[in-house]
Amino acid sequence: MRSRHEQDPVNAKFRGEIMIEDIATKIRDAAHINQKIAMFHFQVLINADKLKGLDPMDFCKDIGVTRSYATEFRKMLSLAKLMKEEGVRISGR
Repeated sequence: MRSRHEQDPVNAKFRGEIMIEDIATKIRDAAHINQKIAMFHFQVLINADKLKGLDPMDFCKDIGVTRSYATEFRKMLSLAKLMKEEGVRISGR
């Protein structure tokens, strides 16, 4: 039996799918107001800890953006890592 602190792989996968779909929706919505790349950067940056193990090309495919965004994905993960190392935090709502 799993303890409360152990992740259920099935539920973790489902939560990951929900997060990816949520990110995709926010990026699509932002495109209507010419903020697609800004929202992409923002979403990757604030979700960096959850996204860092993903393949950039797969992530881009899953959220419906072109392959060229994979470079931006890598940049935002690097920026998030640097910010964390420097003690800079993004404050939430």
